[in-house]
Amino acid sequence: MNGLSLPQRDQLLLRFFACLDEHGVSYCVLSGLAAENPEYDLDVDISAAPGDRALIARLVRQFAQENGLLLLFDIWSGTCSRAYTLVQRGSAGRVMLKLDIMAGYGSFRTGEVLRHAELARNRVYNGMFWTLSPQSELAYLAVRHVLKNDNRAYRAARIGDLRATVNMHAFKSAFAPVILDAAEAAAARRLPEQGAALRRRLARYGKARMGRRRRLIAAVQETRRHLQRIRHPVGCSVAFLGPDGSGKSTLIAALHKRLSPVFHGVTLLYWRPRLLPTPGRLKFWNPAPEKQKNPNPHDVVPHGRAVSLARLLYFSCDYILGHFLVVLPRMIRKDLVVFDRFLNDIRLDQLRYRMTVPARLLRLIERLAPRPDIIFALHGPPEVLHGRKPELELQETARQVDLLQQMARENRHFAAVQVDRDIEHIVDEIIETLLAACAENGGNHARNHTRRGPSGR
Repeated sequence: MNGLSLPQRDQLLLRFFACLDEHGVSYCVLSGLAAENPEYDLDVDISAAPGDRALIARLVRQFAQENGLLLLFDIWSGTCSRAYTLVQRGSAGRVMLKLDIMAGYGSFRTGEVLRHAELARNRVYNGMFWTLSPQSELAYLAVRHVLKNDNRAYRAARIGDLRATVNMHAFKSAFAPVILDAAEAAAARRLPEQGAALRRRLARYGKARMGRRRRLIAAVQETRRHLQRIRHPVGCSVAFLGPDGSGKSTLIAALHKRLSPVFHGVTLLYWRPRLLPTPGRLKFWNPAPEKQKNPNPHDVVPHGRAVSLARLLYFSCDYILGHFLVVLPRMIRKDLVVFDRFLNDIRLDQLRYRMTVPARLLRLIERLAPRPDIIFALHGPPEVLHGRKPELELQETARQVDLLQQMARENRHFAAVQVDRDIEHIVDEIIETLLAACAENGGNHARNHTRRGPSGR
């Protein structure tokens, strides 16, 4: 982070550190914020005094407001840790801060292996922010190396360099024997042989430091955290609807690339959750897989009313059960779930799905079935869309465009997107809409948790 001209992300990060300093927060940065660090653009790990958690939560929200940032996620990510994701407004996710703030280093499973007072001991101010002393950095990296089985070369090289320069006699006096053993094993590259045993020893040491009472409190907090995640998943689900030629596949690919750093993962689903197999595979005779690409979507014969109703019921069960068993678990893990088409697509083009059912019934099913947070309705001049993909008649493309626009007007969770523009502008608009929705949901939940106590979500 040296140099006169810093990227926007680094400028924001330094402003945040200055805010912490101004309010007297005891912190030290655990991440290696250097250009040679392959994780330079990912999470920034910060250790802070346990008593400053509530203050930091208020400062993050204040910092976001003063610097034009969206607070996307305010997540209670562990017994004594909280994760924040902030994105600069109008940057479509390009300028992002991911802050993991913890009291020392450990977890519910490992206990308090390293406390903040130990990490902040003899902390060093490098002219921009407070960072670890060489002694504390060796302890932190060694413990992380062992607990996470983190064998990345640049971390191992840093541990070796620190081991060669740190006064190990002083290190032995400052930290427990098991942490000294972890540092020695990590520096000597002996983790493949000793890693499992060291992990068990570190966990016993960390839990013993907590004591029974605090471990019981931590167990209650961990249960609350899991229940809160289920009640308010921190991920997001979106769907793309549009006639052939509206660019769904291209936009989804661009969205996947741009938003992967924001979420823990991106899950792509075609039309439905696919918890249940395609009906064609259930046939005893000539089972057939469900097609995800159909160059001639109207070159089919629709089923009769009875079979269509049976298929609609079957697919509806897949949407309902699949939401709770496929979509929701991924959202709890902070994934972005993206549907290429959705249940509403049946009403848009029944022949594609070989159905003949009343539109009124389809609207009822749409209201009853779980739906994504946002459905992006992609529309444009029928002549443009037909020119991109002429598989359907121009008149049919025009009919679908009109119906899709009507559906978007009738449903508040729809977002209409004009697609006869530059792809980058379309992707930016979609991302801005999605991030604004995440910020609104996350902000409301964060305010509720803050009112209930300092732990938050």
